[in-house]
Amino acid sequence: MSTLSHIEKRHGRDRVKDALFVGVALLLTAISIGSVTSKAAGRAPEHAWSVHVSESAPEIQASR
Repeated sequence: MSTLSHIEKRHGRDRVKDALFVGVALLLTAISIGSVTSKAAGRAPEHAWSVHVSESAPEIQASR
């Protein structure tokens, strides 16, 4: 076999490994994004809001 045949054989196998690596990287990225967004999409706790007015005519005074 010539040197070019050895190089061609070696690179042919590397393409499959590269494609597998990219596929696994995309899968792991999708899983991690899904994990983060599912946690972020949770419900916010409900707060009991109330407003109480204790004085109908407040006075503001400037101190010197």
